[in-house]
Amino acid sequence: MHRCLICGYLYNPDEGDTAHGVDPNTPFEELPDSWLCPVCSVTKEYFEKVA
Repeated sequence: MHRCLICGYLYNPDEGDTAHGVDPNTPFEELPDSWLCPVCSVTKEYFEKVA
């Protein structure tokens, strides 16, 4: 999982982000560069990997 450093949103690859066109089982590394945090709209560079 990856956590947004700004708002704390957790991206779970098992769930994806279907509301924004990301299918379940999509690894964070495979998210398109245009993907934004669904809560605060920051880019992927503001996410950190969490255990």
